[in-house]
Amino acid sequence: MELIPIIGLEIHIQMKTKSKMFSSAPNTYGLTPNTMTSPLDFAFPGTMPTVNKEAVIHALRVAHALNMSLEHELHFDRKNYFYSDLPKGYQITQEERPLGRDGYINIKDKQIRIKRLHIEEDTCKQTHTDEHSYLDFNRAGIPLLEIVTLPDIRSAKEAVAVLEKIRSIVSYLDVSDGKMEEGSLRCDVNISLKDVNSETLNNKVEIKNLNSLSNMEKAINYEIKRQKELLLHGEEIKQETRRYDENKKETTFLRIKVDAIDYKYFPDPNIIPIKLSADFINEVIATSSELAEARYNRYLSYGLKEYDASLLVMDKDISDYYDLLIKEGINYKLAANWMNEEVRSYLNKQSIDIKHFPLFATDLADLLRYIEKEEVSNKQAREIFARIIKEEKTSKEIIETMNVSLISNENEIRKLVNEILDSNPQTIIDFKAGKDRALGYIVGEVLKRSKGQANPKVTTKLVHEEIIRR
Repeated sequence: MELIPIIGLEIHIQMKTKSKMFSSAPNTYGLTPNTMTSPLDFAFPGTMPTVNKEAVIHALRVAHALNMSLEHELHFDRKNYFYSDLPKGYQITQEERPLGRDGYINIKDKQIRIKRLHIEEDTCKQTHTDEHSYLDFNRAGIPLLEIVTLPDIRSAKEAVAVLEKIRSIVSYLDVSDGKMEEGSLRCDVNISLKDVNSETLNNKVEIKNLNSLSNMEKAINYEIKRQKELLLHGEEIKQETRRYDENKKETTFLRIKVDAIDYKYFPDPNIIPIKLSADFINEVIATSSELAEARYNRYLSYGLKEYDASLLVMDKDISDYYDLLIKEGINYKLAANWMNEEVRSYLNKQSIDIKHFPLFATDLADLLRYIEKEEVSNKQAREIFARIIKEEKTSKEIIETMNVSLISNENEIRKLVNEILDSNPQTIIDFKAGKDRALGYIVGEVLKRSKGQANPKVTTKLVHEEIIRR
């Protein structure tokens, strides 16, 4: 029996808006519990919800990016259930008429269908101890997008790729920061196994509380292996909800999953249907931000290598910083090299993101102009870069104190080249025998002898000329 996994995702995305979905309370994260609330968040009698226009704009842009058919009229429903994180006894959501339907995204050469996208409100946050449960209503009412895929996913890697693609979309559209560790992006995974020779699915299992892409991949792989072993031993898969235990590296039982909970949906009587005009929708789409894929293609058009372009668009904030650099007139490739090497290295060492990088793009551009003008070498620029950050001075101030200059005089460099070739005759023989590394060795010796001041481009040219001449 050959078993294949059938996987679908339910993705919840907290939207970045100034206020909550149906109240005027601020949409915030990490502040003192129960300080960013309004009477509506506590379900006080007499409170009336109002729809957040900014959230609707966000939702339309994401639905369009997911190639979905858009609903031209907003309808909200009440999803009725009782739980401690939902004091109203219901959640305002969209059941019958979601904002988006029947979309898709492409993962490499495969298309993953998106069933629906709808808007709803988040519940309050619960924190449990041995003796008490604490409720934080700061999260209650934060605008949420729920995106549901069809079960087109066949592996953990594909599932991660889908979530990465959607996270990239909401990040580039400035809809959400997509931080799983902070709960602004949450994903439930539904997994069942099927015999390749049968159309019958075994019972599905839902995995909740996944807090990173890495844990998502590990949890799915573990669950696929667990279900396969049970089925191959003739045991039935129980339809249940599980969670991933990071310490044990396995999924553990949470609760039995019921097929169909009767939430008794009905239209929210306090929110009348809202007509979305074609002009409004078209304006929202026309003013959408550039997505990662479009930005990647733009970078390729600059002459960047695929690897460099993909590395830049991996992080929207780094990509934004790069765009600021090239707006300063910095050479595309030079700017990309510095972003992907020196800047990224500094960020990794300091364990910070680009938003906390101490240099403005204009400061870094000032330094890179010295390289472009061949007034300093890349090696010298790296030393200047470190000192700019440490001493909080400008490139010009550091360069004046270092008294550095790039030697581009051919006669001066040629003299050094010949001195080194005279003392390393074997390198000439090696180069002419096809060993290209010999040329690099001589260039390195010239740079070392000149204390990094010899112009590398001029040096390489002269080394090649002198070796050929001999």
